[in-house]
Amino acid sequence: MTPLYAGLMCTLLLSGTVAGLFGCMSAVRCHRPFVFAICLTIVSLDFAALAMLLSRLPESAALSPAPWTAAALLLTVLSLSSLLLLRRKSRRQLSPVSIKESCDHLPSALCFAWENGLPCLKNLKMDELSHLLTGEALLNANVFWKAIESQPIVTLENGQTWSFERVQMEMAGKSIYQITGTNITEEARLQREVEKDNLRLKGMNRRLRQYGQDVQEATREKEILRAKTRVHDQIGRALLQTRQFLSGAQGDVESVRAAWRQNVRLLLGKYADEQRVDTFDQLARAARAIGVTIERRGVFPAEGTESAQLVEIAAHECLTNLVRHAGGTRLEIIGGKTASGWRVRYLNDGSTPAGPIVEGSGLTALRARVEAAGGAMEIAHAPRFELTLTFFEGRQGIP
Repeated sequence: MTPLYAGLMCTLLLSGTVAGLFGCMSAVRCHRPFVFAICLTIVSLDFAALAMLLSRLPESAALSPAPWTAAALLLTVLSLSSLLLLRRKSRRQLSPVSIKESCDHLPSALCFAWENGLPCLKNLKMDELSHLLTGEALLNANVFWKAIESQPIVTLENGQTWSFERVQMEMAGKSIYQITGTNITEEARLQREVEKDNLRLKGMNRRLRQYGQDVQEATREKEILRAKTRVHDQIGRALLQTRQFLSGAQGDVESVRAAWRQNVRLLLGKYADEQRVDTFDQLARAARAIGVTIERRGVFPAEGTESAQLVEIAAHECLTNLVRHAGGTRLEIIGGKTASGWRVRYLNDGSTPAGPIVEGSGLTALRARVEAAGGAMEIAHAPRFELTLTFFEGRQGIP
């Protein structure tokens, strides 16, 4: 046997020895004492052959290669076969090591401990959280639980939120405590968003309640203003009819009596089922009764809309002021469509005002209603009296 061949045999025997040692370790982990004894025997034979060959290496030329080759190959094959067989068996069977490895791969923190707090199984995540929360590894589960029991939901410096829970179990007549930690970072984020949304909704509800109260108050004031305007128009028309009758110019006692009877019913609240605002025909008849002609031409807002009602109310007011202050007999109402809505002008043949018009209760109430409806009201006194109402297309609803 040449020295080179002897070196190859030593390498082969050394490989068999190492494989046998790994086989012994696998047998111990799988709790197989019989297989461990076989692997240990193979390792001993490998090591004995290797030691003998190394001791006779200087005189290797006198050794026969055939028996040494057969022994080295046989022992190496046995070592490798036992190692591969044990590795395959260990992959198919559960062992304490495989259970520990499985626990270490869990995303949650897990620890099983005896009643005295000594851990019997814990994973790496639990040790990591223990370091972050207490500054040391989890050596006593009872101490760790006392540290977090008052606040089992904690938020770490890295922003993660963990929830811990401890459960008592029985195993083989002994009490075991299971401590689990669950990552609830996403749930905590959603909870914070829900709380923010709830605060925003509370503020919105508060504003909506205030808005409802404001709407009720505005509606009440609008109804009061409408009632005042209605009473003003009805009584003003009755006064004009009475004045014309007493002066002997127009009217008769029955029409005056009917006008005042209607006003009494209005003040007593017995006129609620009738229309809130007179139509133009009713206004024209009332004007003719006191000797005034009303001419209406052009385009006007649709009947039944708020703008149409304001046009009629303004006509009532202009008729009253024409007879009471200007002494005229003709009222012109000119309507026109604009790009943004409507424009209505009121002209008369009465005397020209001496100066700017001072708005009384009737004109003031009219201006308030027009502006509340989103419109505008303008009054000119020269070269003659002219009242102009402007309405916008978007405010045509019935009040």
